[in-house]
Amino acid sequence: MLELVRLNLLSPMVLAFVLGVVATLVRSDLRLPEQLYTTLSIYLLLAIGLKGGAELSETQLSTFWQPALATLALGIGTPIWAYYTLRGAVRLDIANAAAIAAHYGSVSAVTFAASQTFLEGLGMQYEGFMPTLVALLEVPAIVIALFIARIQLGTGSSWGAVLHELLAGKSILLLLGGLVIGFLAGKPGLAQVAPLFVDPFRGALTLFLLEMGMVAARRFQDLKMSAGRSLLLHCLCRSATA
Repeated sequence: MLELVRLNLLSPMVLAFVLGVVATLVRSDLRLPEQLYTTLSIYLLLAIGLKGGAELSETQLSTFWQPALATLALGIGTPIWAYYTLRGAVRLDIANAAAIAAHYGSVSAVTFAASQTFLEGLGMQYEGFMPTLVALLEVPAIVIALFIARIQLGTGSSWGAVLHELLAGKSILLLLGGLVIGFLAGKPGLAQVAPLFVDPFRGALTLFLLEMGMVAARRFQDLKMSAGRSLLLHCLCRSATA
């Protein structure tokens, strides 16, 4: 157990995040160039898609369809559960409740990458099609939250514009595009680009989490809710994703 905690909390990725927080709190002049941050996010998303697509190319449909169906069910059910919990128990307004419901019903590609790297560090095996489920989980929660907001508030863009923005957004486009490329190229194709998209992945993630630590620390002062209400809000939303 102690070894598991050590591997989790003392990994270079987590410690880089902590360093980013410390750098901001001590008002260091440390900054990652915006272009580098954008490049790292593109790299990580495409790398996740490529590896997932290559694994998916060797996965039988009979193995994949049940996890995919369960993922879609969670992507639809979680934002609904979270929205009504936030409206009833925490008494948030419609816009904020819908936004937070979308956040917790969706998924963070960076969190997924960190979890993936952690499991690989432990030598634990997991299904290769997991990046496909990340892409599946991203869409329903946002659509459901937008639907709730439109119904309750009676405002918003047309559904065509919303879906275009969602599917053409950087995260979904890179994940799905990487999945398709990896699926068509297979593992032999992935091996050709492994020196760029596989081997340096953890190093790139470490740099990205350094920036994430600085971003998180800059948001500390934006917290307006009391500590008790913030804790309740977090616990309720996390329970929706459990």
